[in-house]
Amino acid sequence: MVRTRTIREAAAYFQESDPQTCLTETAIRTLLRTGAVPSARVGRKYLVTIEALEAYQKGSVGPEKPKSEAYKKDLPGKWQIK
Repeated sequence: MVRTRTIREAAAYFQESDPQTCLTETAIRTLLRTGAVPSARVGRKYLVTIEALEAYQKGSVGPEKPKSEAYKKDLPGKWQIK
């Protein structure tokens, strides 16, 4: 069963389970707006699943990181004068 919550409800859930958590309303809102954690926007509210936030905490969800050094070949480097 998917546990969907608003930002406020998700922050309260994590605060209740761990009073020292770093997942505050502001932190969750930032994660959702940057796309680090998948969410849905309904009207003015963001909805997020508790499972998505727990996966983010474990490090299995987040912005994609390059898997190899091959990506650097496509990036412009410093200009070189020949």
